[in-house]
Amino acid sequence: MGITQKLESTLFLFGFQECRKKDNLNFLKLANQEYLLMKIFKKSETADLVFAKFYAGDNPCSAEPYYEETIKLSFSPDTDIQVIRDFLEKYK
Repeated sequence: MGITQKLESTLFLFGFQECRKKDNLNFLKLANQEYLLMKIFKKSETADLVFAKFYAGDNPCSAEPYYEETIKLSFSPDTDIQVIRDFLEKYK
């Protein structure tokens, strides 16, 4: 089973949206310009969880963020779901 299939339920649970232009990127909008990104690397079967800020009007699927902070490298849907919960709790 590929990493994307393993992540599907986690992404759905938290309301991540899939980018159509970038098939390796899913995002969760936190505020006007702040997003939680799940970058999926299919070749290496890994995913990274990243907090990112974009300029007003930028789309996370077609623009590069001006700020990125890694939350979790090599995210595992089996063991790291609490990482997302903890981040969202702190973010509020």
